[in-house]
Amino acid sequence: MSVKTGDGGKPPVLVIGAGPAGIVTAYFLQKRGIRYQIVDQADILASTWASLYPSLRLNTSRYFSHLPGKKFPRRWGTFPTSKQYHQYLTEFVAEHDLNIRLGVKITCITPENSGYRVESSDGSAWYPVIVLATGRFSSPYTAQIAGLEDFKGVALHAHAYQDAAQLAGQRVMVVGNGPSGVDIAIEVGQRNAPDKPALLAMRTGITLKRRHPLGISKHGWMLLTHHLPEKWAQTVLDWTERISDYPPAMLHGIKSPPLGQVSGAVAVRGPELIYAVQKGQVICVDAPMQIHAHSVTLTDGSTHDLDALVIATGYRPALGFLQGIPLTPDEQGWPVRFNSRAYAIDYAKLAYRSTYDVGDSIDAKFQPTLREVDGQPGLFQVGLYYKGKGAMYNFNVEAEIAAAQIKTVLSDES
Repeated sequence: MSVKTGDGGKPPVLVIGAGPAGIVTAYFLQKRGIRYQIVDQADILASTWASLYPSLRLNTSRYFSHLPGKKFPRRWGTFPTSKQYHQYLTEFVAEHDLNIRLGVKITCITPENSGYRVESSDGSAWYPVIVLATGRFSSPYTAQIAGLEDFKGVALHAHAYQDAAQLAGQRVMVVGNGPSGVDIAIEVGQRNAPDKPALLAMRTGITLKRRHPLGISKHGWMLLTHHLPEKWAQTVLDWTERISDYPPAMLHGIKSPPLGQVSGAVAVRGPELIYAVQKGQVICVDAPMQIHAHSVTLTDGSTHDLDALVIATGYRPALGFLQGIPLTPDEQGWPVRFNSRAYAIDYAKLAYRSTYDVGDSIDAKFQPTLREVDGQPGLFQVGLYYKGKGAMYNFNVEAEIAAAQIKTVLSDES
């Protein structure tokens, strides 16, 4: 990979974050002939993907998760691992000779002269356009649990988990039943059972789906229905989601959301948790109410001895350097977006025209054209949307639209 500084002075566009969203943004900027610089505070490209536990696999298939013009090798299977994905990103950057500077920490950004003053470990510089591509997984969030500070055992966030050997022989509770929490509980349970099965704490319960309904993945069904009329395609996809549900008899011992309630965690696909519960390797329990020095009391009143806690309660935006900019956050803490000007873009000519080929209502809710931060012209954001075909596909959508809009901004100013 060639890592280089800007040529001929500072480029007009600063991309913050050298993960997949920043990488694909740079690709589309470069394709449009727009000079840019990517910076990242880490010393390694796509540092989040480099540090995730090796057994993690993408929960979106390879059919829609690749970057432009570079598909995943077939030998990786339908769902590549985190290590394979990191290798893939590194190769993509090298192939396109993207302009990346690592080890640069942004400390503050403030509006200045129709642009932005950026203070960083590299010094101070002004840019007319900034793209926020800091990713969703760079700032681990620990849920507020009473007594957590009193716990005397091992406590780590899922972000720091590598493999079950870290917790061998310990009584472990995993808090959070999203895909990562389930993965970790299964691995730890397989390692420590039967003496010390893993506890998987659930607040609202978990939605389990088959990974391959009728032998075909969710994205495989999307490909098969791609050319059908929208109404027919949506009917087929809705049907495949219904037959993806496991029968209640298989979910014995696993808490499901009450009727009419949606789980607070992303649905988990595959039968692995079912098998782990059946074998006594994982025990699903209620959410923690009070943590003690060496035990936990759950919301059902039961108490369990504990040696270790794994907190898998998600992440929050890593945007502390924007404190100098007045922002309106959405329900997840991300800045609300709104286009500051009318963009004359022929969306039909974009490689990625929508986030979901069958579902106009999803596109309308997502509003993929809104890449600018509300009230801050020239400040763009990519890498946010997770519905439809999944995050990796949507990175491409957002990045291509942002690049087209940035071309308009720079043309207007020049």
